[in-house]
Amino acid sequence: MVTKLAEKDALLVKESLEFENSIMELSLVEYKRRLKDFEQKYNMKTKSFLEKFNSGELGDDEEWFDWLFVVKAYNHVKNRIDRIAILVK
Repeated sequence: MVTKLAEKDALLVKESLEFENSIMELSLVEYKRRLKDFEQKYNMKTKSFLEKFNSGELGDDEEWFDWLFVVKAYNHVKNRIDRIAILVK
């Protein structure tokens, strides 16, 4: 069931989403920096890392799981930003 919000409530929701979007943008910048750090450290693009990691080629060193976490966090934040953009149009 979809309920129509009062104008002042709709404005509050929009402002809240815009605020969350600002926070997510900052997180995205940080995750992007961390991805570049991993890429430089291991001289490997994230896409190649994922292929090698998923195939088992890299083993289970803790550092690989750190990189995987950053990839997943980056993707999660990016998707959230995209969803918010659709909602606040």
